[in-house]
Amino acid sequence: MSKATTLPPPMVYRDNPALDDASTSSAVSLHTIDGYVDSDELPPSYSYTDEPVSTISADSVPTHPTLGVWYRSPPELPFSSHDLDCSEFRTRFPNFSTNATTLYDMIREQTKYPPGYYVNITGWHNETKRQGNKETKSKIIDFLIRINITHLLARGVGLSGEVECLPNNVKGYRGGRISSSEPTVVADEETQTDELKAWCEDYVSNPASVKSFMLKREIINHDTKKLEQHLRSTLAETNYRGHVEIDFPSTHKRLIVYSPGKINEWRITTWIRWVFYLTFFWLISWPVLFFLTHKYEVVKVIFPYADRLVDDGGGRTCTIMSEVEWLNLWESSIRRAALARMMCKDRCLDDAYRRETAAADARGLVASSAQEPDTNVGNAALNILRQGLRVAEGFHANRGWGGDC
Repeated sequence: MSKATTLPPPMVYRDNPALDDASTSSAVSLHTIDGYVDSDELPPSYSYTDEPVSTISADSVPTHPTLGVWYRSPPELPFSSHDLDCSEFRTRFPNFSTNATTLYDMIREQTKYPPGYYVNITGWHNETKRQGNKETKSKIIDFLIRINITHLLARGVGLSGEVECLPNNVKGYRGGRISSSEPTVVADEETQTDELKAWCEDYVSNPASVKSFMLKREIINHDTKKLEQHLRSTLAETNYRGHVEIDFPSTHKRLIVYSPGKINEWRITTWIRWVFYLTFFWLISWPVLFFLTHKYEVVKVIFPYADRLVDDGGGRTCTIMSEVEWLNLWESSIRRAALARMMCKDRCLDDAYRRETAAADARGLVASSAQEPDTNVGNAALNILRQGLRVAEGFHANRGWGGDC
């Protein structure tokens, strides 16, 4: 039995970390900037110092009044497993298939939690190597930025999800082997049985030995095209010349309850699945399982980013904040992370990193407004920071970085 794993913890921002190896995850410095190596046409290297640079702290930087950063993954279920990208979770816990109340309570609890939602920004370029008459190309990842934006879907656990059951006269999997508009269930006000509980009772009472019950989580009304355009513009300000890929993956999109039994046990056992994939037995087993399983796909929970996809003039109300408001909070951090060639392979940039970046920006504004230079340690560090930034800006403005070579 394999256990479902929780999402990777957010990236911890450290004020004075030791520099990582170039091949591993790196962190952008918000304090001092060293020189750069001109030959590789990459952005300057960033380093940390133990000296404080200002009394301005991250906590003193104003935050969005409705930011409320939070995230809790849905509760782990017994007898559960998941796929590689954590988009689908499966459980064979027998009580979910034999007790309608247990199934109903579990589904209601799971609907309180939104799917994990992320922004992935990847920059890469092609590197060509020549050996005699032979030419080989390799894909080089310049940066990989990952930010958890699940908190933009709800103000907290159980506050924004909208549970919907499959409407009558709409085709779907209602306990049969194929999609159908029958049977239907209705809520019973006299016994206080809602539609979801009626479906749970129908699933449990179904005598089929191979059956499944699915809960879907869906995100709507997030204008990802608009946000992607703004993100590309933000990266263009660093004069990055490589290729940029932006996507919005999500986890916990599906939860499937399988009835107990050897067939369902084998179908979700990882090593057995791989044996079937590698030997192409899935070409035979998949149709057999498809027509053997009585499927219930009758309930989903919707988490709206906003009340509509775009503002058509009538006003658009977002659950937390608009795409542009979010970008205004994060654009400086995204630029710095890209310049530092950050690799968020199994971590995310967290809000502490964003606030530290905002604090560094605030220190820069304070320093630039100073009329007279000061030779104390703090202001000397600020002078070094300003000089390093000017060198970096001039380097990128003149030559760019990250292009194919």
